[in-house]
Amino acid sequence: MRFPGFEEEWEVKKLGEIGEVVNGLTYNPDNIDDSGILVLRSSNVQNRIVTLKDNVFVKTEKFNPVKENDILICVRNGSKNLIGKNAIIKKENEGLAFGAFMTVFRSPYNKFIFQWFDTKQYKEIVNKNLGATINSINGSDLKKFKIPFPCVEEQQKIYSLLSLVDHRIELSMKIISHLQTSIRSYREKLLSQEIRFNNEKGNNFPEWETKKIKDILKIGNGRDYKHLDVGNIPVYGTGGVITFVDSFLYDGETVCIGRKGTIDKPTYFSGKLWTVDTLFYTHSFHNSIPKFIFQLFQTVNWKEHNEASGVPSLSKNTIENLSVTIPSIEEQTKIANFLSSIDEKIETEKNILIQYEFQKKYLLSNLFV
Repeated sequence: MRFPGFEEEWEVKKLGEIGEVVNGLTYNPDNIDDSGILVLRSSNVQNRIVTLKDNVFVKTEKFNPVKENDILICVRNGSKNLIGKNAIIKKENEGLAFGAFMTVFRSPYNKFIFQWFDTKQYKEIVNKNLGATINSINGSDLKKFKIPFPCVEEQQKIYSLLSLVDHRIELSMKIISHLQTSIRSYREKLLSQEIRFNNEKGNNFPEWETKKIKDILKIGNGRDYKHLDVGNIPVYGTGGVITFVDSFLYDGETVCIGRKGTIDKPTYFSGKLWTVDTLFYTHSFHNSIPKFIFQLFQTVNWKEHNEASGVPSLSKNTIENLSVTIPSIEEQTKIANFLSSIDEKIETEKNILIQYEFQKKYLLSNLFV
């Protein structure tokens, strides 16, 4: 894929020929001081964006400050998968320090190079250059990385297009984050009765009642699927669909909870045929509705009810004997519908994000060959 008017063959250059590698700050725990300079670390690079959370400040008089359009790269980490992850420095982050496990690549061509740093080619080169005994890439190896290098005008065309997609991705992630923050806030306020709905006549709903889970629904066990049956009915585990079978466990709305391992993420299923493996499922709802129970279960700290010292696990008895406070069916419906509408917006935005990310991968694979 080429932009019109560009036909020249691209050159291949080493990063060391077109820019420089700048080393980060070495410090020890005694240097950490909230009145010091913020030091960017691997945790400050999320989704190729500098995120100022989980910050560390260091008291020091000498360090290499980052500049706008520097590329901050993780070059050493206990996790192999984090080596090579990177972000471009924006103007608002200029002047910050960065740690010794990070490196800055600086050149006049960084907007273009930053896009190449998102390609499969770059990631393959990183993996080939990892240290034999430690997860790292050193500065001299980084300088030897070979990059396809077109003329400056074509570089500008490429990074302008890809940056536009990046902006869309970043905006979509911000929308998702905002919606997730909103639903957590509304859920907490609605289920603590800080906010109450009125009925259709504008009057207050009845007071909420405290009941045990076993009084409002029943808990069922998933089945143990150790073989692959032929069928089209999905089997859900804690990580999603694990296989397909020819028989269903339940036909109707349900809320599922992990029995072992992932016990803190309730899942809602609509009234489609399904079955589950390592999950408890809810059924036979009495004076309660599944969508409200799903929202309610998300306010429970299931880890507090963990019954194992090793892999986290829950028992059916524990869940059944939990006490919860619930409103009337009418108020449950209003709460569930309101929160579900935000959930639907989140899922819509996630699907949009997936499409943008797919578009970015497609463009990268066709622009850099």
